[in-house]
Amino acid sequence: MKQIRDEIREATIQAAQAAGAGNTPASVQRMIKDLTEPKMNWREILRQQIQSTIKNDYTFMRPSRKAWHMNAILPGTNYDETIDICCSIDMSGSITDDMGKDFISEVKGIMEEYKDYKIKLWCFDTKVYNEADFDGYNDDIMGYELMGGGGTDFMCNWTYMKEHDINPKKFIMFTDGYPWDSWGDPDYCDTVFIIHGNDSIVPPFGTHAYYEFKD
Repeated sequence: MKQIRDEIREATIQAAQAAGAGNTPASVQRMIKDLTEPKMNWREILRQQIQSTIKNDYTFMRPSRKAWHMNAILPGTNYDETIDICCSIDMSGSITDDMGKDFISEVKGIMEEYKDYKIKLWCFDTKVYNEADFDGYNDDIMGYELMGGGGTDFMCNWTYMKEHDINPKKFIMFTDGYPWDSWGDPDYCDTVFIIHGNDSIVPPFGTHAYYEFKD
């Protein structure tokens, strides 16, 4: 899909260049802008990343229809809707309390999307605070206490995970994207950065999306 998208984009741009700037219809110019500056809803990106952590198995309780024409019975897919992820919330001095609460509400949105989940949550600035576990039996996330207010050290998240033997299937960080030094360890786990505000910030690894604070 990426290859096809790249080929379409390149062909469209080349055609527009051949026609000349003054001969390119406005609608085509807008299409080129969309192709060269694609925007995707950050929640959709996050949903895709979380969905990729869910393990699927096979069961004869739901036989596959693909084998019916062969008079054979093959197992169908049994989708496991349990997610198991870690989330960290940047609570350094550049993050307001309202922004932190907004991040919390988005984690709650993740919880509401799946019937079963295991979410390990913490805050950080230059160190990690208030680790908490949430699942289908403990879902009072809106009572979670936000802590922090100092500088910003992204690496403290990876140091904490290594020291406490935490190996997430997916690590999701809500941040404004201003580490004082390293962005973290690119080889430790799959990471998703949800960046508030500045869409010119591009993390050096992992998946990222840009988030607009709800006024």
